Amino acid sequence: MDETVIFERKYGVNMNDFSTTEEVDKIIEEKIGRKLQIIKLEDHGIVHSRGGIFKLRKYDIDRRFDETIKI
Repeated sequence: MDETVIFERKYGVNMNDFSTTEEVDKIIEEKIGRKLQIIKLEDHGIVHSRGGIFKLRKYDIDRRFDETIKI
């Protein structure tokens, strides 16, 4: 809810007036004076849509388990 209020204040609009994301995009594009750009999220320090803020590591869980129990 807070994000919507911030958006409404920043762009001087009421979110109830929109029914599609394209309408919202158009308002933003008019305000910034250019088309919105799609960027690659990796390596930009932005949280991915998956919600993780840390880079994921691949582990060989079987090897780590064996090392832990000293097989």
